[in-house]
Amino acid sequence: MSEADANALLMGNSIPSCTFHEIGVTHEGTITALDVKQARKFGTQDPDFWPDGQPKMQVVVTMQTTENDPEVENDNGMRRLYVASKGMKAAITGAVKKAGATGLAVGGTLGVRYTRDDPEGKNPANLPKMYGVKYEPPPPGSEYAEPEAEDYSEYGEEPF
Repeated sequence: MSEADANALLMGNSIPSCTFHEIGVTHEGTITALDVKQARKFGTQDPDFWPDGQPKMQVVVTMQTTENDPEVENDNGMRRLYVASKGMKAAITGAVKKAGATGLAVGGTLGVRYTRDDPEGKNPANLPKMYGVKYEPPPPGSEYAEPEAEDYSEYGEEPF
């Protein structure tokens, strides 16, 4: 557990989740942390598992947004996006590839919009959500950018 996690637990500093209750809702911000955690069973705090007993895992993206909820005391705009659904994973993966990146990165900008319900869902009472996503990797030269690969071509193939 990091110092930030320990202080969050101690001080009760929870970060609100990104929620998508209505079509058109968008959450966008600069990625400040990436994590992988075990998913919870819907409506409970119990850990979720696949039928074979393996834990269901999800990506947790923490973002600095411009959002401000007056219901949240001292809201600083930080939000957590829990990436567990197949539709959201596919949309984020597509946006990352379109941006020419190999994955999400701290310092990058991620925007996720709930665009529609998938009419092909198995449960008409709870259709899967579909998302539009845009992703921009950290800008070159920023403290978060991946370092460029060293060019050793001038050294030739001969051993030293």
